[in-house]
Amino acid sequence: NMYGGVYRFPLNVAPASPLGYPIETNNVEAMVASCALERLFNIGDGGVFYPRLAERWDVDPAAKTMTFYLRKGVKFHDGSDFNAEVVKWNFDLQITAGKVPNWESVTIIDPYTIAIKVKVFQNISLTGAGGYPIASKAAFDTKGIDWVRENPVGTGPFIFVSHERGTKVTFKKNPNYWDTGKPYLDGVEFIIIADATVRLLAFKRGDIHEFTAAGLDAKELYDLKYAVHQRSGGTFSLVPDSANAESPLSNLKVRQAISYAIDRESIAKNLGYGFARAAYQVYPGYSQAAIPNLDKTLYNPAKAKQLLAEAGFPNGFKTEIHSQGYVVPANYLNAIASMLTEVGITTTANFPEAGKYSEYRFGSWKNAMLAQGFAAFDNLNSTISFYFGPTAFKSRALPPRFVAATDASLASAQAEPALIQAWLKIAHEEMMVIPFIEEVVMIFQSKGAHNAGLAIATQTQFWSHLAWLEPSARK
Repeated sequence: NMYGGVYRFPLNVAPASPLGYPIETNNVEAMVASCALERLFNIGDGGVFYPRLAERWDVDPAAKTMTFYLRKGVKFHDGSDFNAEVVKWNFDLQITAGKVPNWESVTIIDPYTIAIKVKVFQNISLTGAGGYPIASKAAFDTKGIDWVRENPVGTGPFIFVSHERGTKVTFKKNPNYWDTGKPYLDGVEFIIIADATVRLLAFKRGDIHEFTAAGLDAKELYDLKYAVHQRSGGTFSLVPDSANAESPLSNLKVRQAISYAIDRESIAKNLGYGFARAAYQVYPGYSQAAIPNLDKTLYNPAKAKQLLAEAGFPNGFKTEIHSQGYVVPANYLNAIASMLTEVGITTTANFPEAGKYSEYRFGSWKNAMLAQGFAAFDNLNSTISFYFGPTAFKSRALPPRFVAATDASLASAQAEPALIQAWLKIAHEEMMVIPFIEEVVMIFQSKGAHNAGLAIATQTQFWSHLAWLEPSARK
C-alpha cells in the first residue's frame, strides 16, 4: 500500500522570504512552496521535460515565440480556476519585477493557451518558462498581498497548513488534485535543523526521511547500508588569468602543464573520502555534458615540466590561487598548490573574504587563478552567461570559436547535448577553466521512504507528488 504517512524533509536553512508570492521567493522557499505551487513543466536529468500545468508547447525560434497549451479542469486550492488569464498574471509579475529581462510580452491566445514573445530566442528562455511557480490570482485579489506572501495557494498535490518560523513548514494532502491517484502521502513537513550533527542524529532516529551527507557523515551512513541516491553535483575548477598577455597563464601550454600536474584521482580518493570524482572536464557526470572520447590530461608531472619548458618557463614561475572559500574545500587547494610547486610553478593558495573574491570574479585579477565551484543547471546552457560569458570572469580569454559555439547552442529550439558538448570541448581544448573534482551529492533515505524525484530530477528537488512511504516508515 503506497498511500498514507507524512514525509518529513529536512532543511539546513530556514525559509526566509515569503513562500506564497513567487516573484519574492529564493531557491529554498521555492522548493518548499513547490508542494503547493506548480510549474508549467518540470525538468529532469538529461534535460527531459515532464509536462505539469502545460500539457504541451510549441517553440518558433524565428518568430521568437513559445506557445503553451494549458491543462484544463484544474482548480486552485481556493476553488478558483486555473487558466490562461492566471498564468499571464503570474508571468506579467515576473516581467514587471525585472526577473525576465528577455521576455517582451505574454499574450492570451484562448482561455487555455498563452504565448510568450522574447527579444532574442534562446533555449534557456524555454527552460525559464518552466521555472516560475503559478499562484492563485483569486487569493491575491481577495486576501491581499500580505496574506498571500505567507500562504501559498496553488494547484499542487499539497495544501499549505502552517509555517512555524525556524522550526517547520506543514502541508496536508490535496484531495482534489488533478493528477489522478496522487499524491500518495497524507502530508509533508519540512523540518528545519541547521546543525549537521543534530540533523544526522534525527535521521538515524527516523525523525526525518532523508539526509544529504558529505565526507565522513556520508561514509558512516554508507557503511550502515542506508539506501542512497548518488547524483553529480558541481565541478570545482581553476580559472586562469588567460586574457592578460603578460601573464604566463595566457600561454596554452602553461595551462595544459597545470592540468597535467594535478593528481585528481589522489585528491578524490584521499580528500573526498571516496565521495568525490576526478573531473577532467566541467560537468562530467551529466548526460548533456559528458564529452565522448575526451583526451584527458591525466596526472603526468614529467609532461607538465616538458610543456613548461616548451612554453619558455624551464625554471617555472610564481602564481597564486584565490579561492571561493565558502564553496571550494581548502584542503583540495592546498594539495593542488603543493602539486604545482613540485613541477616548478611555485603556488600559494589564498582564501580571501567573500567580498574580495567577488571583486576578482566580477572584476579582474592578474597572474593568478581563481578557484571556483561551477554549479549545474537543468539546462546546462544556462551556465554560459553565468560562468562562461563576457561578464563572468573578465581576466579569462574568450576565444572566438567558443563564442560561436555557445551562440549556436543557445539558438537551438531545445537544449541539444551535442551542441552543449561542442562548446565544452572547446573550453577543454583551450583550458579556459581547469576542472579537478566533481562533487558527488549523497542523499540517504530511511528504510521504507521513497522520494521518487531523486531518480529523475537533476538538482536537489522534492517532487512531492511522487514521494511515498511504506507502512513501516510512517509515524
